[in-house]
Amino acid sequence: MANHYDRIFKENIEPMIPFIARKLFGIKEIKQSEDIKDKLQYTLEKEADYLQRIIHPNPEDDYILHVECQVKDDNEMLSRMLLYRGIIYHKFKMPVKQFVFYIGNGVSKMQTFLGQEELTYAFHLRDINHFSYESFIASNVPEEVVLAILSDFDGVKPEIIITKIIARLQQLTDKKLRLTKYEKQLEILSKLRKLQKQTIQTITEMGWEYELETDIRYLQGIERGEQKGIERGIEKGMLQKAIEKDIEFVTTLLKTTDFDVSRIAELTKTSIEFVENIKKNLTK
Repeated sequence: MANHYDRIFKENIEPMIPFIARKLFGIKEIKQSEDIKDKLQYTLEKEADYLQRIIHPNPEDDYILHVECQVKDDNEMLSRMLLYRGIIYHKFKMPVKQFVFYIGNGVSKMQTFLGQEELTYAFHLRDINHFSYESFIASNVPEEVVLAILSDFDGVKPEIIITKIIARLQQLTDKKLRLTKYEKQLEILSKLRKLQKQTIQTITEMGWEYELETDIRYLQGIERGEQKGIERGIEKGMLQKAIEKDIEFVTTLLKTTDFDVSRIAELTKTSIEFVENIKKNLTK
C-alpha cells in the first residue's frame, strides 16, 4: 500500500514544492529551478523522490533541493539520507538541502542527526501532522488541497474537513473532468487516517449529477418537475430522491463552508432561489 502513497506524491510533487518549500520547509520563494532527471549512480543506483537544482541570480547561491516522502518511520532513514547526500554532492559539487516529508499517521520519531568523530550530519524532517488543514485548503493548487486530508484538523470533525476539501477541488478543477484524478487520490490518502468510508460517501454525494433542468425542478415547482421527469422517462420516485439529495448537499455546504448562495447554487447545479429557501429554513 505504501507504493500507492509514494506514487501519488511523485505524481503531484512538482506543483506542490513551491508551497511546501515556503510553508513547511521555510525556504524563500523559488523563482527558477531546473529538473535533474539523472538517477544517482555510484556503486549502487538510487532514485530520489524529488531532486532539483534551485537557481538564483547569483550562481553562488544555487543549491540542490532533495525531498523524500515517507508514509511510515524508517529506522534506516538517517543512513539513507546521508548516502543520498554523499552521492548528490559527489555528482554535482553543489550545496544540498535535504528534507523528509512525513505524511504517515501519528508523530514521526525518525532520527535526523548523526554525530561522530570528524562527521556531523543532519537532514530536516517535516511532519504534516503539525500543520493546519486551512493552509492546504487555502491553496490554489489542487495537488496541495488533497494533502489537507493528512494534516491537523484543529478539532474540526472529519466529515466537515472532507466536505471542504471536495468543495475546494470543485472550485479549482474543470467540471468536465469530474475530479476523477483528485477524488481517487483523496480516497487513497484517506486510508492513512482511517477516513476512507467517510471520504467515499462524501465524494458520492457531492459528485452526484442529475440532468433535469433546475428551473423546471425548482422554479416551476416539484409537481411540474415530476411531470416533466415522467415525460423524459424518469420515474417519480427517482426525481424525489434527486431532490432530497440536493437538499442534503446544499444543507451540508451551508453548514460547513462560507460559500455564498450563488456559489453553492453553482456547485450543486441548483437555482439560487432553491438555496435561499433552504437557508431560510435553517435560520428558522
